[in-house]
This record gives sequence, structure tokens and C-alpha cells, in this order.
Amino acid sequence: MLELILFAVSALFASGILFHHKRAFTYLACAGALFEMEMMLSAYIRRQFVHNIGGQTFYLLAGILLVALCASLYKHWKSPYITPGSGKRDGFVGIALIVVFALAYPIISANGYRGDNFVLHGFYNGDVVTFASLINKSFATIGLVQENPFSANGSLEYPTLLHGAFADFFSLTGIDSGWLRFLSIMTYAQILITIPMFFLLWDTVFPEPKNKSELWFGIVSRNTVYGLQVILTLIAVGLSLDSYVYPQSHFFLIASFLSALALFSSALGQKGERQLLLVIPAICIAILLLLANTVTGTAAAGLVGTLAFIRIFDRKRSVKERALYLLIGFGVLLMMRAASTSRVSFMHPHFSVSAANDMIRAGLPYLFVLAAAVYALSRKQYLAISSILIGFLGVFTFFLADRNIVTENASRFLYHGFLIGFPLLAGPIITYLYFLRREIRLTSRPASEIISGWIGVIIILAILFMPFGISAGSTYSNLLKNDAHTISFNTQETLWWIDAHAKPLDVIIANPNEPFSVPLFTSKALLRTNDYWLSLQDTTTEAIVSAFAGDAASQQEVLAQGNYLLLTPEEQKTWDVSKLKKVFESPDSVVYWLK
Repeated sequence: MLELILFAVSALFASGILFHHKRAFTYLACAGALFEMEMMLSAYIRRQFVHNIGGQTFYLLAGILLVALCASLYKHWKSPYITPGSGKRDGFVGIALIVVFALAYPIISANGYRGDNFVLHGFYNGDVVTFASLINKSFATIGLVQENPFSANGSLEYPTLLHGAFADFFSLTGIDSGWLRFLSIMTYAQILITIPMFFLLWDTVFPEPKNKSELWFGIVSRNTVYGLQVILTLIAVGLSLDSYVYPQSHFFLIASFLSALALFSSALGQKGERQLLLVIPAICIAILLLLANTVTGTAAAGLVGTLAFIRIFDRKRSVKERALYLLIGFGVLLMMRAASTSRVSFMHPHFSVSAANDMIRAGLPYLFVLAAAVYALSRKQYLAISSILIGFLGVFTFFLADRNIVTENASRFLYHGFLIGFPLLAGPIITYLYFLRREIRLTSRPASEIISGWIGVIIILAILFMPFGISAGSTYSNLLKNDAHTISFNTQETLWWIDAHAKPLDVIIANPNEPFSVPLFTSKALLRTNDYWLSLQDTTTEAIVSAFAGDAASQQEVLAQGNYLLLTPEEQKTWDVSKLKKVFESPDSVVYWLK
């Protein structure tokens, strides 16, 4: 645990060094995001380059190095309570946290461990199982996971740095394979880290005037502006509610993405040492995100590219500095290209009907941010250009990506574009509200015009509410009602036996349909999973589906491709297991050894 304490101390130091926080919540949340990035950086170095040093020794040395680095920069550290009024500002962050905790509670309560049983609804059968399976696989893998646990240890086209970092974290705490018991705590903790980061972005981009008599956004009341920050933050959360209320890969990366965005925004007006102090960690975070998640990482790389793009054309900067950022820009392009190798290519324009609904849902609110970005180009240059470029990535991916799974994720770029630019909406919203107040409430008009005006406002609000309704409806429908699966304690005991006795690369033949309990509770791979994007949909998939439907020839075919066969009592009735060796049995399942 000493290693993790050192990491936490260095993250707390770094949070106060990189930002002059106006709120304790943002100070602690930023430290949490930096702690996660420190773990990912250390996990990447250890798993890719330093295999011969033990985990505890390596992380102890890394922790000492990080504390020493931060201690050398102590003169830049500032307390979040130097600025008067921090407590009141924290209160508004608390309001947003309470709302998000309340939104997450029903989902967290309905999924994961319920007593000794593990319950899965909807998205949990895919996103969370993938997240958990790759962490389990990381426990048994020296480097980063390259073997696909959903497709017989074949090639895995999915980044696993985040999962390796989590596996190392749980190993250092001594939790190891029992970590699934803490899934709900992990979710609440990540919400506590992520939501305040929105307010760090607010404080960075639109700092409160030091002079209390100075108008802020043209408003006398500071509380009104704080309240608007809360509303716009909850709007940003509500547009992609599933990204904030249950554990999946990008759920654990949004806080780091926001920290990189805040760092780049702060660096825009800086020079010399202070600029380097902000830009270097921001670029490191962007690289780690690119190694950890394709969409969020590409958006983070876009943040680096935007700063380079702005600097290259800034004539107030020296030729040497502009040339350096030109090299950084080329480096970003190379990183993005390397990260997409073997995953996606681009071809002639096409239109995906299946992905269009998500593009429209994400595109409607993004259009408002896009308009605000164009309006704010000369005043909030970095946020405006970043939002526009990341939105372009979404449109480009939607029309040109040659793989359905990539096209389906194009709308997430639009959401990241919204996430970057949503603070720019504050000014136009205030202006529009003043306009409505003047035109409908304070201007003398006939009753017909006043009634029509209010009806128009209601229609606008109803249309704007639709994306939130779709997001919330989809999230709660999938995570509370749809596709419920219960993995009993007896079944878990069987899976734990497999994990303890099977070799690291053994392949388990089990029902190919959800909930994919083998990789969820073990570090072992299934032969195939049916209709799941991480698994090959080939003749082997067809054979295993037929085998579990009772086809004897298919059963013989798939038995030759695995090491263990896992069956439920019902499934045993359709399989000929007379020549197989039974090695474990529970009331819910039985395991046969094949070879």
C-alpha cells in the first residue's frame, strides 16, 4: 500500500501545481484523475518494457520518483482555499454530484453483486463484461493483453492499458480476483472524480472576476452564474448518461480527458516555463488516453493537434516555437495513425442508416455548441477550434469508416465535441434569456403574441429535451429492465475452479450467448461468442451455436478446439458426454476436461 500512498501524495501535489483551484472538490478530483494517469503511465512502462522487476518494487520506485518530481516544483503549488468563497463554490459542485449520484443509484443497485449472485442487465452484458474480462486477463498477462478472451485467445483489436493499470492497482491493494465485489464503490468513486472536473474547466475557461463589483457574464449575482454552470454541466452529463452511471472503459477516462482539456486551455496564454509545465503533462495524458481508448484517445490527440494548429499560425510566437509545434502536430498525426493500425481504414463515402439515429441525437445539441464555437472563435479560441475539429472527426468517421463498429461510434466524437465546447453556451444562453425577458415579459404586446411566444419557447425546450429523453430512456431501459442474467454463487464457484486449474491460454467451450460468464469471472478465453463485436463471426461461431442447439456433428467439431467444456444441467441433456472426463460439478454446472 505504500506505493499507492506515494502515488496519491504526488497526485495531490501535482493537482495544486498545475492549477490554482478555486474549489476543494476540483482540487481533489483533479488529484484523482492524475492518480489514474500515473497508474496508467507506470503500468505501460512496466508491462511493455520492465518485465523483470517485481510489481511492488517497480511501483515503489515509480512513486518515489513522482513525489520527488512534484516536490521539486513545490513553489508552484497553491491551496484551493487561498481564494475567498471556495466553500460556496464547492456547494454548487455538491449539487451536481448529488444529482448524478441519484441518477446512478438505481443502476448500481440493480446490477453487479446482489448478495452472492451477480446480476447483469442490458449494457452490462457487453460493456461491463468486456471491461471486467480484460482486467481479469491482465492479472494473468505479463505485458498488455493481446489475446482475445471472447475468441479463443486470437488477436485482440482493443487497447488494454486501462485494464492493465486496474489489474496492477488491485494487485498492490491485495484484492486481486475479488475486485468485482468493489465494482459499485469504483463507480461512485469515479463519479466523485469526474463531475468536479467539469467545474475545473469552468474555472479555467471563464474565471470569476476578482473584483466583486465587476459583472460576470453581464450578471450581478454570482450565484446565478454558479447555478448556470450546474445546469449546463448536468446537460453535458445527461446527453450521454450511460457514460457516467455505470463502469465501462471510457467512464474511467472522461475525467482525465477533461483534465487535459483544462491544461491545454490554461497553456494557450502562457509562455516559457509555465507553458511547458502545463503542456508536457497534458500531452502525456493525451498519449495515455490514445493508448487506452480509441475514441476518447483520438479526441485527446485532437486537443494536442488544436494547440499545435493555433501555435503554428500565431505570429506573436518565435519561429523556433512555431516550428516545435509543427513537429508536435506531425507527431499527433503519426500517433493517431499508429493507434488505428489494423483497426480501421477509410474508403469511399457512404451512409450508415443504423448509425444515423445516434448521429442525429448527438448532432442536435452539438449544432448549438458549433454555433457558439463559431461565435466565440476570437475570444475562446482553443475551445472553439477544438470543438469544431473534433466534430469534424465525427462526421468524417461516419461517412468514410469501413467498419460498422467504427461507424457506430462516430457519434461519440460529436459528443466529445459537445463536451469540449459546452461552456461556450453560457454567454448565448444568457443573451437569449434576456431577449425573451425583454420581448415577452417587458414589451407591451397583444395577448395573442405573448401566448404564441410562450408556446414557441415550450416547443424549443421540448425539442431540446428529446436527446436527454432518448439518452435516459435508453440507459434505464437497458440497465434496469432488459436482458437480465443472474450468475449464481454455485456457478461462480465452478468458474473459480476453472480459473485455478486451467492453464493461462486454455480455451473454454461454453454457451456462446450472453452473459459470457467465463471471461467475466476468470482469466480464460471462450472459444467464440455469438453476435458480439469482439468475437469472430465465422464457421467456428456457426458450429458452436449449432452444438449448443444439439447438433452432434458440430459438437464433435468444437470439442477438438477447446480444453474444457462447461455445461449447465439443461445443456447436458443435449450433449454426448459419455466419453468425457468430468473434473468438477456443482448444482448449476459441470466441467469436463477435453485435453
